[in-house]
Amino acid sequence: MSPVNVPQPLTSFAAGLVVHLSFFALAASEAQRLRDLGVREGNAIHVLKNADTFVCKIEASRIALRREVAMKVFATSPGL
Repeated sequence: MSPVNVPQPLTSFAAGLVVHLSFFALAASEAQRLRDLGVREGNAIHVLKNADTFVCKIEASRIALRREVAMKVFATSPGL
């Protein structure tokens, strides 16, 4: 795996980037809640805001995550 493809927390990515969700480092119930909202491994995630609240767009939905949760959701950015 090249350094570009090493999964990093969502909070590592700047607004404007498109990343691909790799895995959750969350309790099973928390990960399932995100999956129920449409946040799934392999999704393309458009980072809209990376501040106290992490806001992203997945397909046609905007989703806001607490920073503590976003720090435990890992993704890769093929364009970095």
